[in-house]
Amino acid sequence: MDFYEVVFKRRSIRKFKETPVIEEVLFRVLEAGRWAPSAGNTQPWHFIIVTDVEVKKRIAHVCTEYSRKHWADFASETARYLAARGGSWDKSAMAKIPVLIAVCFHVPEKMREELALASAWTAIQNMLLAATAEGLGSCIYTFYNTEEENQLKEILGVPENHRIAALIQLGYSKAKPPKPSRKALEAIISYQHFKR
Repeated sequence: MDFYEVVFKRRSIRKFKETPVIEEVLFRVLEAGRWAPSAGNTQPWHFIIVTDVEVKKRIAHVCTEYSRKHWADFASETARYLAARGGSWDKSAMAKIPVLIAVCFHVPEKMREELALASAWTAIQNMLLAATAEGLGSCIYTFYNTEEENQLKEILGVPENHRIAALIQLGYSKAKPPKPSRKALEAIISYQHFKR
């Protein structure tokens, strides 16, 4: 695919086939993450590939428990909007997604944490786009709080001096989601100064 076609076709997939992802394809996606830009070229990331069903079940259990708590706090219109797009507090399906990638990062000495986190997110974006180019579906899962993140760190054996930026869910899509709405370009740009 052409680069812009990849950008415009990328979707957040929430229903995956159980078809395994070929290792060669997976490694190309990871290579895209490895070649992402980072603050000071520190490359502070580490990618944990999770394919073991039992490990995925433990992750799904933790994510479901936290999602259930937080969905209860959503305004009803927010919950309806997310549900209409395939979202749910029930994350048990994560156990059947072929690949989960935990994108971890550490904060290099004398660097602010937000710079390391931003670097991890450039790697995430590269992998999401690479997944689309490879014909894979993907979706990011972010955490409700550090308590949830810490439970996942324990499951995955992530060192104390590392954090998890997000989980990437990866596999072949069961359905093609509709094109999401986007704000008009004129609504989000201005020249020289911020203008509403």
